[in-house]
Amino acid sequence: MAFLQIIAGDTMGLYYESTLNVLKKNFMLVIMAIVLLIPTFFLWAGVPFFIIGGLVENLISSQVLVFISISLSGGFLFSLYFLPFLYKIAKQLANITQIGVGNFLLRIHTTFIFICSVVYGITIYVIFQY
Repeated sequence: MAFLQIIAGDTMGLYYESTLNVLKKNFMLVIMAIVLLIPTFFLWAGVPFFIIGGLVENLISSQVLVFISISLSGGFLFSLYFLPFLYKIAKQLANITQIGVGNFLLRIHTTFIFICSVVYGITIYVIFQY
């Protein structure tokens, strides 16, 4: 068990260092993604709420599942803007560890989708409380 914790700790440190390194070298990728988020707000914020939420609500009566589907689709659409940045991180990690780029990209993008989904879900929940 301790061996697995050491490996997980080293991987997280390696991921953190790679992210900072890519961020320093390719800061314009993040700036471009943020700039693109502004004019396409209706795509990553409106489509999950109005279109996907409406479709799921017609199929399923559980409000929790509707909320989860809205959050996951919002997180997925939001994370697509940062895909070039995540690809650079995965490419650098693949060069260091000799594991495939696709493997790292799948891990990083899935984690980023879940993080964005949680933030999106919390934001929706807070907005509709008032």
